Amino acid sequence: MRYVVAAYAACLTVLAAFAMIGGVLLYDATGPSDPAEAAADRYSFNFVTWELQHFPQKWLYKIGNVFRHDEGSDDDILRRYFDLNDEISRLATADPTSEDLGAAEDERVAMEARVEDIIEGRVTSLLEDQGLAIEPPLFSDLGIVFPPVDFELESPPRVLAISPRKKIELEHSWLLAPGLSREMSLEIEAGVEDDDSDVSALVVTAGGVATYPSVINEGRSYESLIDTVSHEWLHQYLVFFPLGRSYFEGSETRTLNESVASLFGHAMAEAYFEVYDNFQPDTPRTTPAPGETPSPGVTPAPTQEPFDFTQAMRALRGRVEAMLADGRVDEAEALMNAKRDEFEEAGYLIRRLNQAYFAFYGFYGDSPASIDPIGPKVQTLLDEAGSPGEFIHRARGITSQGDLDDALAGD
Repeated sequence: MRYVVAAYAACLTVLAAFAMIGGVLLYDATGPSDPAEAAADRYSFNFVTWELQHFPQKWLYKIGNVFRHDEGSDDDILRRYFDLNDEISRLATADPTSEDLGAAEDERVAMEARVEDIIEGRVTSLLEDQGLAIEPPLFSDLGIVFPPVDFELESPPRVLAISPRKKIELEHSWLLAPGLSREMSLEIEAGVEDDDSDVSALVVTAGGVATYPSVINEGRSYESLIDTVSHEWLHQYLVFFPLGRSYFEGSETRTLNESVASLFGHAMAEAYFEVYDNFQPDTPRTTPAPGETPSPGVTPAPTQEPFDFTQAMRALRGRVEAMLADGRVDEAEALMNAKRDEFEEAGYLIRRLNQAYFAFYGFYGDSPASIDPIGPKVQTLLDEAGSPGEFIHRARGITSQGDLDDALAGD
């Protein structure tokens, strides 16, 4: 057993190294050039510093847990944490300088390590139930979820996405430091576009990033948190399989990876609340636009028909694609601006809707911003698999849309 533990620790160290190397690959493979590079370099997210600071923390916390007294039931802790999220959102809207806001934020920070530990344990148990534990050689009865589920709740990095104005295509993307203000985001976008009038730029907030440990937005709802934790864990897991290793080979493989991870996250969140159903949010939440959160107090405008955001967004993308193909760039941008305002009136806040928005979110096949046929095909693969675990067993060897078609055909 001593050798198993040593090998396990060695694998964790290698995984952290992979995470740092992956950050460098992301820099080389998707980093913007010239005007965008200058902006991104000033506010870049430091992968190496992140790993050195956060990788040891979780394991030190788990060791220290042996000596800690009971802090209350898991459900009570989770309930208080997500109540604090709602309270912080309300206070930040009402009075950002409030002493109550600072106190609530301090209490949330103090709870985060315990919340992470609870959710990591529960998601690990679900992954084991889904048959996603590995069995090391010579120890076939010792199932281990690897990589271990490990995430940090804090403000995630921002992403600077660049697309040509004349077509929707993610030309470059760059991870920026967390915490950039709205004003700073606007300044970065304007600076990039002023220096190169042929590109469209957008700064977005990532819901999570698959460093190791993952970075997960601390302000997410309970359902969204479980979804995102599962999504980012899968990216880490897939590094050891053909699907994950092909991530940087092109837009098709990136779309495959992100679509599989998105649908897996949704399915795992559903499975989670089937098991841990003694605490769920009491009130339904407004569905946000991709990468955004609903404005506090915004309610959908009354209409004769329920507003179908996904249908409206995909119809808009089709119209924009056609306009750009005809060279009607200014007209397409005017249409996106007008639709952005319409979506906000319906309760869906999108800070900026442009070519870069569609290019970035279009990789997520189940996103309203995507019209890629890979998304529906991956959904069919999940439906036919019958469970999240079987879905991943079928998907992890896929590296092209042709492979996906073969999997659906039973070849």
